[in-house]
Amino acid sequence: MKPQTLTIGELAKASATTPRTLRYFEAMGLISPIRAENGRRVYDLSAVSALAHVLLLKRMGFSLSEIKNMERRPSAPETIIDAQLALLSMRKTALERTIHQLTATRNLLKESHPCNGAVDLAAFCLLLREGETALQWGNTQPVFEQYFTPSEQHEWQKQMDAHFGGEDEKTFYQIRWVKLITSCEEAIGRHVVPSSPEAQQLVKEWMELQKPLQDAVGPDLWRKAATMYEQMQDWQTPERQAPFSPEVFNFIREAAALRAATP
Repeated sequence: MKPQTLTIGELAKASATTPRTLRYFEAMGLISPIRAENGRRVYDLSAVSALAHVLLLKRMGFSLSEIKNMERRPSAPETIIDAQLALLSMRKTALERTIHQLTATRNLLKESHPCNGAVDLAAFCLLLREGETALQWGNTQPVFEQYFTPSEQHEWQKQMDAHFGGEDEKTFYQIRWVKLITSCEEAIGRHVVPSSPEAQQLVKEWMELQKPLQDAVGPDLWRKAATMYEQMQDWQTPERQAPFSPEVFNFIREAAALRAATP
């Protein structure tokens, strides 16, 4: 029985890539098609497995140069499937967490929090935003995969879970962020300058709010998160939105720099 093969066009369509991408991967030595009797490229199971491995590593955040330098053999199809299942499991866990968070937010809308009184419009804004995040998870997750490996994402979530006592506490923490970001947006709209007392108070609250989590996840993961937000203009689309705008990020960063420079 003749082994099954795919043409470059068939493989590009099946893998949601392009013939140009496949030729580029071949030029880099990442995949190795065979030649048919007519001289055209065809891809057997080994080549398709190698391509799947490359695409999986790219989704994990590795660059093509890093992948090229890895000493590896094309993974067996079972290995590729297991890795894909692991990634989907992570997404399922995140979706379930969002469901719990939405439930907690709904409960908070009906009650008063002992620390800050009744949950107001900010909580409802969070509810809407979290619902959109859940619906757009497939669009947003690649951003996290670009900056964090699966193990780093797992560590981040582990520290988040350890830091907060439960979903209600975590949700209320996020509501505080929504309120603070809204205050920053309002200040920017009123042309408040970063050196003003109002801006300095906002950055003080910002730093106090982020410090416990910053200490929990450690400097390496925190620097990666900072890089992700510094580069948000490169990856934001109508479907992929950061929790705050570049204007808010720059406003806080400038105010923080002035705060650090003050004796």
